[in-house]
Amino acid sequence: MSEDSVGNKGQKGKDESPSKGRVKKKVRIKYRERVRIKRTEGNKTIRYWKKNKKNIVTATILLILLGYTIFMIIQVVREQVDMNYKEKANKSIGF
Repeated sequence: MSEDSVGNKGQKGKDESPSKGRVKKKVRIKYRERVRIKRTEGNKTIRYWKKNKKNIVTATILLILLGYTIFMIIQVVREQVDMNYKEKANKSIGF
């Protein structure tokens, strides 16, 4: 009887499993080594491009639009300065 009671206790723990899946065990690893995989430089840029493709494209479009806007503003200001210069020249002559 003592053997059966001991045997049942041992098997009881193994047979019983949680109702929601597999039995979980906690494992402690004392000395773990980190392994780094060496990749070529090309792979870094390709991975970065794939990950941030949309961000880079939108940033490029925004920079182009900003540059074009600044260029147009400078042209308008330049034309106004030229017009003011011509008006002053015409007034000084007396036309």
